[in-house]
Amino acid sequence: MSISWRSLKKLLRDNISGNNPLTVSPEQAQELTEDLLARIESLPGAERNDDCYHYQKFSQSVPGSSDPPPSDTLCCCVLLQKSQERWYHRHTHLYLLRCPDQQLWVDLGGQRSEKPISDIGEVVALAQGFLQRVEQQKAQTAKRQKQRDLKIQAILAQVRTIAKEDQFDFATEVDTVKLRLIIRLSDEDDFAILIPFNQFKEVLPKLRTAIQALRETYNTGVRFKTHLKHYGRSDWIRHQDL
Repeated sequence: MSISWRSLKKLLRDNISGNNPLTVSPEQAQELTEDLLARIESLPGAERNDDCYHYQKFSQSVPGSSDPPPSDTLCCCVLLQKSQERWYHRHTHLYLLRCPDQQLWVDLGGQRSEKPISDIGEVVALAQGFLQRVEQQKAQTAKRQKQRDLKIQAILAQVRTIAKEDQFDFATEVDTVKLRLIIRLSDEDDFAILIPFNQFKEVLPKLRTAIQALRETYNTGVRFKTHLKHYGRSDWIRHQDL
């Protein structure tokens, strides 16, 4: 789960005013950084991350490197969100940067503020806003999952009834937008009916008629050209077990 770059941009615009930009020396920047870290680290889900790759890149020079030195000094790095996706490791960091003209800027998830900060409180509010947005996103995702689970239960309840009464085996596959209902025709053949979650109320009343028509057609000897071979599928739900 991640927040879009547009949302990150909006959070930056809403919280970093640039009305009265701070101008700080390196020593003042360090004091402000410690104050910022103390306030942000108290927020649930936020943690200081000095091991971040970008932090190391900005704060240390690499001997013999041909890369030009960074124009900005990275004051601190805070990890606000860890990626929960198994194969896609994207974390969201907040960086406080001091530029050559001694002003402080913020980078949130790779999006830089359009204006320099006027007060450390703006950065704290930015972090709070981001974390609130994350919680809202989690709540929305949980709500959608609950609605999807209810639809899956309704579909399966009807399919089980039809399968038991009409005596056929079936299997199901589910993704985020649909349920794939696979009807077993024989040891070699099956067919699939796709039931979109956003149309399941319209599809369910027609389901039995569609299954009966396809099975009857198959039993007359007509064969369908399809790539849906089950190849020894082991997760069939047998009508005898319903």
